[in-house]
This record gives sequence, C-alpha cells and structure tokens, in this order.
Amino acid sequence: MAKKKALQPKIETRAPVVAIMGHIDHGKSTLLDYIRKSNIVAGEAGGITQHISAYEVEHDGRMITFLDTPGHEAFAAARSRGASIADIAILVVSAEDGVKEQTMGAYEFIKESEIPFIVAINKIDSPKANPEQAKYSLVEKGIYLEGMGGDISYNEISAKTGENVGDLLDTILLAADLEELEGDKNALASGYVLESSLDSKKGISATLVIKNGSINSGNYILSGSSSAPVRIMEDFKGTSLKEASFSKPVRIIGFDELPSAGADFMVLENKKAAQDYLKKLSKETPEKEQETKTDKETVPLIIKTDVQGSLDAIKHQIDKMETSSAVYKIIEAGVGDITDGDIKQAGTDERTVVVGFHVGEKRAATDLAQKMSIEIKRFDIIYELTDFLAEALESRRTRIQSEKVFGEAKIIRVFSWTNKGGVVGGKVKEGELSTGDQVAIIRRDIEIGRGTIKGLQRAKQEASMITDGDEFGMMISSKIEIAEGDRLHAVRMVSE
Repeated sequence: MAKKKALQPKIETRAPVVAIMGHIDHGKSTLLDYIRKSNIVAGEAGGITQHISAYEVEHDGRMITFLDTPGHEAFAAARSRGASIADIAILVVSAEDGVKEQTMGAYEFIKESEIPFIVAINKIDSPKANPEQAKYSLVEKGIYLEGMGGDISYNEISAKTGENVGDLLDTILLAADLEELEGDKNALASGYVLESSLDSKKGISATLVIKNGSINSGNYILSGSSSAPVRIMEDFKGTSLKEASFSKPVRIIGFDELPSAGADFMVLENKKAAQDYLKKLSKETPEKEQETKTDKETVPLIIKTDVQGSLDAIKHQIDKMETSSAVYKIIEAGVGDITDGDIKQAGTDERTVVVGFHVGEKRAATDLAQKMSIEIKRFDIIYELTDFLAEALESRRTRIQSEKVFGEAKIIRVFSWTNKGGVVGGKVKEGELSTGDQVAIIRRDIEIGRGTIKGLQRAKQEASMITDGDEFGMMISSKIEIAEGDRLHAVRMVSE
C-alpha cells in the first residue's frame, strides 16, 4: 500500500482562545450569557459555574472561542488549566467591589501562563458602581491600566445590559492581531482536553480545544494512554462534524478510558499509527511513584463525580484538607454514578466517607448502603461538598485525651489540716481554678500528689471560680499534706 503523501503546510490566521477569569460573583458567566445570547447561570446549581466549558462566538465576521473558567477557589486547578490553554485572558472586576482575593488569584494564574490579558470592569449599570475606584484598586495591586501608568487595556462594561460589550470584543480581536495567532490547517491536530465524562449510554467522551492543525473523520486521537477513533465529533452546540480545525472546541465520543482534564492531545492518521505510538509510550512510561508516607491517621474516602475536571478540582481541595492528626486517603475516585462496588469497598472500614458530585447512585448501591448503615452524601455545589468533607474529617479522627493545666496558685498559709484534707489560703498566679477541679500539688518543681477543690472563698465570700490575681481561701481534700510555698496546678482532661 502506497504511503499517503504529506500535505504541504497551510498557514492561516486562527481565532483567539480566550479565558474569562476573576472573582466568583463579578459577572463572568453573565458576560458569556450576553455574548452567546443564552443563559447558563439559571441552569447552574447555586448560580455557580461548575466546569470549564468552551463556546464559539462571531464578532465582525471573525470567530472567538471563549473558555468559561470557574471562579471559586476550589477550582484553582481547573482555572489554571483555562489560563494555560488560552491565548488571551479577560480579568473581570466588579465596578462595585474592585479587586478581591480571588481576583488576585486569577491574576497570578494569568501571569504564570504568560499570556496577554484585558481587564473588563463590569457592573457599571449598578447604582453602587464606582469604576474609578475599581481602577485604583487594580493599580494598588500592581495591575497598571492604560492611562494610569501602564499599558493594560481595559473596558468598562455591563454584562447585564450589554453596554460596551462590543467594545470589549473589539479589544479582544485587536489583542489577537498583535499576537499574530497562526496555525497549520493541513497538520494533524493538537491541543488540550477541557473535560471528560462517562455516559452510561454514549460511553466516554471528551471536550477538546484545537490549538493547531485539523481533525478529520477516520483519524485517531491520543491523550496520555487514552485513545478514540474519530467517528462521532460534535461542536459545542451538539452539531455533528466531519472535520474541525484550530481554535475550535469539539466533543469526541468513544474514548477507551477517561483522558485527564487539562492534558494535551494529539491526532494520528489512523488506528495503526495510534497503536504503534501507544506501544512506544508504554515502554517509556516510568514506574508509578510511591505514595507519600505520613505519620497522621488516614480517613478513607470514596468520591465519584460527573466529569474528570470536577474530580481534579476536588482532589486539589482535598490535598489541602487535614487536621493536626488526620488526612484523607482516597481509596476510590472516578467518574460516574455511585455503585454497589463502591459501597462494598466502603464497608471495609466504618470510618469511610462516600461522596458524589453531580452524580446519582445505582439502586443496588442505595440498597446495600442501607443494609450496611453506610451514609452516601451527594452534592451539586462544590463548596458545600468541601465543607462537608472538612467536618467529616474532624469528626472521624481519633481523639487524643491529654491533661492540660488551666490555672496555678501559690499557697501562702495553711489554716488547718487532717488526714483527709484541710483549709489553705493563697493567691492565683495565672489562669483559673474552680470548685471541683483536680489539682496537682507541686513542691520544689516536683508533683508530690493530687487533691480536689471542695470549696472556695474570695474576700470572705463564697466563689465557684477564682482567677489571675485573686487571693483566696480553699477547702481541699487530699491525702498529701500541703505546706506553705507549695503550688497548686488545676488540671483537666481535654480531647484533641
């Protein structure tokens, strides 16, 4: 069979891929709503964008691809992928609030990705809007706008009414022209995986953004060890495609395993070329690194999500989630509904936490969980899930009982003493002592015995507690005879 002749390079200007970034409620999704003349906010739980998505829009006869990157801190990993995949970023800042902590987090991701960015000062339609103050808050954080000591372009807009949004799109196209974005249309495509998901009917699919080259029916796509024949390819609206080229977001159905969100992909001419490449890759793949050892107690965790990107983002949060003595150990993590297999695995340790994000649970899993008294928690909003995980970790860790000193007093005088105790007087040096407290009797820095406070007086009046600086009279029970100059330490058992 004759080898297929390689096509000559066909270099063309390509559309910019733009990431929308910023604080969680500064209007990123609303801006995309206006641009796309659709409404994704109403369909999102809690009004929060949960996944990276990609959309194409046309402006002045030219295409722009937008990446809607989540603004919640929990999606730091996903947001970082959005910036690295994009050619240009839009940093959305509210004219009401100015720069927030998440604004600066997004700005740091943009700087790390070394891509140009434009500031969109949003919500200028609000009665509380103060665009000038928002600009000064940016300058104070080292983001120097045009006309204010820098060269960063900005537009004052209202995503709600659409005011000046056209100007923002003009600015994006101007920035794209300055970047001189190009691609080879005749090359085999390469780019990045935005999301991957498992559908019980369709199988494994992935959303990709093409950064160079073209994909055609009959090609093979590889991302890591994942592969898919190009048989079912759709655009972001679900329209079937036979071919697609650079800057276009596409959905490919038919992967043999879930590709990682944020990973790059490549296209090979046919199935044999893909198989040969995978064989070579498997030989070169290094052995899996050993798990990091920890002296802390580990709490088992099973987590299932709707798409790979959600799983990555939640893992990012879990990595930071620990108490002084306990951390989570993920024993199962995957995409798809919670199954009876997950419940069986959870049953091996009664402390196991089982959570799902945007997924259901199989009937067999529900029935088995009830029989085994295993709780399944499912969430649609990311911060509610992470809040629950933080509380569950705290509640499941082993409590360590330890003795703490809450107060210290010095004995100045012994009024009377018997073999069961006596009456003494003294002064509190620090902390507090209360009726009923157990006390350690300290003589020359050595504990010689224990006693219990039976009663207290301050200024000849009955008292339940004495504190720092108080002079007191005390009735104490102890088999150890207390002497003048001894110190009493009030000790209590605490759980940590």
